[in-house]
Amino acid sequence: MQVIRPGWAWFTLFMKKGSNMTRGQQNRFGLGTSLIAAAFAFNACGTDSTDRSIRRIDGPNGAITYVSSFVNPDQVEKIIGENDLTPVINDGANIPEKYRPLIDAFGKISMGCTATHIGNGLVISAGHCFDAPEKRINNKPCDRITVDWGYRKDKAPYLKSKCVTVLAAELNDDRDYAIFKVDVAPTAQVELDLSARPKLGAAVTIFGHPQLRPLEWSKTCVIEEGTKGGWGVDQFSHQCDTEPGNSGSTIIDDTTLKIIGIHDGGRVPWNYGTFITNTPVAEFLGGATPTNPVPPAPPGQQPGSPDQSIVKLPNQLFGPFRNNQKSVLTTFGRDLGEYIDFDVLIDLEEGRDFVVIEHGDRQRVELSGVNRRRFSRLQLPVTVSFRSNSFIRSNNVILQDIKVYKSVIPNP
Repeated sequence: MQVIRPGWAWFTLFMKKGSNMTRGQQNRFGLGTSLIAAAFAFNACGTDSTDRSIRRIDGPNGAITYVSSFVNPDQVEKIIGENDLTPVINDGANIPEKYRPLIDAFGKISMGCTATHIGNGLVISAGHCFDAPEKRINNKPCDRITVDWGYRKDKAPYLKSKCVTVLAAELNDDRDYAIFKVDVAPTAQVELDLSARPKLGAAVTIFGHPQLRPLEWSKTCVIEEGTKGGWGVDQFSHQCDTEPGNSGSTIIDDTTLKIIGIHDGGRVPWNYGTFITNTPVAEFLGGATPTNPVPPAPPGQQPGSPDQSIVKLPNQLFGPFRNNQKSVLTTFGRDLGEYIDFDVLIDLEEGRDFVVIEHGDRQRVELSGVNRRRFSRLQLPVTVSFRSNSFIRSNNVILQDIKVYKSVIPNP
């Protein structure tokens, strides 16, 4: 595997000789050197800023982003002791039952890290995966980054999301996190524990994509003081097994099954993570996906008045599809109400495979290709169907933000 780092030997020698520089001076020099900046984003994040850096390598399963040692690039997040990494198979049949509802909430990010969905299209990972700067950055574009969800040893990803924006990210001596939004969200999610830092010695577990392999489980370990590994004041040490590609995996309390931290990296004998309570994730809870405006109410009625009943239905995911498949995907009947709103997101063979929306009095809309469209105030019943040719298989159709408006109840 070849590290993308032109001029690396010269720069390492300089940093060794310049060890009397302060961490801030070394960081500024590293960030200001055009030769190095052209190859990778450097941010020191340990007690000695000559000791850790962001690396990008071409692994056996694709490009991986992770944190390693400047002086010894082979010192990376590793297996500690016996290898406990366990491939997750058959929807979790080989792992404890309590974890199974979570496994579809973990994703493989295209730049070579791991992501976790925490609800409403909000996703968390490590800051170094997104080239985060030393000081917090907000609303960073990320439209070239994708996430594959539910990738397991015996199962292909069930959903691909595109990153919409990095809401906040940071990488420095004390914190390494990224919080971002995706266009299409999994239904599975993992809850956060923002009440307080967990107690030292608390048992935790990790799910991720080491070396970009299908989802693997680390089994359990305990959290320890960050000082044991020389980490920052908002970080902690752990000995759960990880490898490059695990960066950004969430660290989950083994009792509550809530997220207490984000895995960032390590060196034997200690890996480390950032406490979730020391990230700004609470700022974005409930606001990750913009809400659509409520459609106009029937004449004589004000939106949001007590006599208008609105029911929100779960998202629906269909696909991947077979060639020559023709099927009704879902039907919303008059028993639900009078009108319906929803978003349709599709990834289909352009011009050959179609999703068809039929509503009201035989009105019909056909969509193809990679597309997203909002439908508002469609008169029920509504039928969503799919038809394909015999050439290229299409990926998926997703219905989300589904709202049904029931019949207006007259005021007494």
